[in-house]
Amino acid sequence: MKTYMFWSVLVFTYLGTVICEKPLGRRRAVPVIYVQGSHYDVGYDVGRTFSSIIKNFIATYENLRDFEKEYKTDAGRDAYDKTLANMKQRFPYYIKEIQGVADGANVPFQSLFLLQMDDIIGTINDNHVPRNDTGGCSSLAIKTPKSAVLGHTEDAFSETLNHFYIMSAHIIPTPEDKERGAVEERFASLCYAGNMPGYTMGYNGNGLVFSINTLSPLTLKPGNTPRTFITRRLLASKNFADAERILRDEGLGIANGFSINMIWTDKSGGRKIYNAEVAPDLTGDRSLVNIEGFADEPLIHVNIYRRIKLKEVIGPIIDSSTARLKAIHAHPTPKTQKDIKDILSDTSGTDFQVFQEKKDTVIKTIAAGLFELDKMTWSIFINKPNISEPVAVLPIRFSMLEKE
Repeated sequence: MKTYMFWSVLVFTYLGTVICEKPLGRRRAVPVIYVQGSHYDVGYDVGRTFSSIIKNFIATYENLRDFEKEYKTDAGRDAYDKTLANMKQRFPYYIKEIQGVADGANVPFQSLFLLQMDDIIGTINDNHVPRNDTGGCSSLAIKTPKSAVLGHTEDAFSETLNHFYIMSAHIIPTPEDKERGAVEERFASLCYAGNMPGYTMGYNGNGLVFSINTLSPLTLKPGNTPRTFITRRLLASKNFADAERILRDEGLGIANGFSINMIWTDKSGGRKIYNAEVAPDLTGDRSLVNIEGFADEPLIHVNIYRRIKLKEVIGPIIDSSTARLKAIHAHPTPKTQKDIKDILSDTSGTDFQVFQEKKDTVIKTIAAGLFELDKMTWSIFINKPNISEPVAVLPIRFSMLEKE
């Protein structure tokens, strides 16, 4: 567990630019960009618009310093080069998107790609057990007689607080990108500064509303597909069957782990709730995927595998998940959006909380989201959702379904 010291004024020199920022506390702000164009152009406009946020985040994000140290080792550079080569082959248009962000923000592509690799590079030379992973997102979804609701706490390292934005995009791929497999996309996703969209919460125009929980298999597969590329591809998924195909990633498979909570709406208005757990297959060239549907019971998922049997890390991410599950199940079974807001706002835990807002914690809840499909809205809360107004309420548009 790392301890961070914050001075009254933080001063960083990065890429020749001095970045000064007073401690901000918890700002009630949700920056949103609406953007249209090719993968590169969309990335460039995001980078240009949020340049200061991205620069400040990569200058202060302690984990990136660890990734950079690993990159300088033979094993780390080999993992980076293999992963980048495979992603250029499989998803060249997403590499262009990252390059666009880098160019627009005037930051190194390498820094942004290291963010996508995350624990794949961060643990490449870490041979000790346990691995001290940390995490904290909680997700709940229910079906009601007239609707479906998905609630989510977006938990991340404390440096991420105030360093995120929402990207609402219409991707119009170039002819070259189309030839390589790119498709037209419409989606909205919360993004950590400098990261690709998809690995948080959001929706796409084909009827998908989703949230992500980080999971931590003990053994990873450097060179394989980082989870952020798979979740980025899910933003283009056409339906549940297409999403399952993307999760399996035949021919390579995921390198690390995650869980996705999905509500799919079809063109007739029918809705189905699923949770998918995804893990590396250590003996095959595809992801391990376990999917469960939910109809009468609520979906509840945190940062621990519930169905795939594998060896996970031990440490704070598991301890936190166990504590949060206990707190969640102490509430009555959720039946309404109010019930979900109450559970997401739970701070009863001593060490680990569902809504983590303690000042001295490594992991903080940076935002909470509530998707209400009867209203077709996505509400974003910065403070506990049962005692605060949403800072932003975004419309959910299943525009691709409307075209059919």
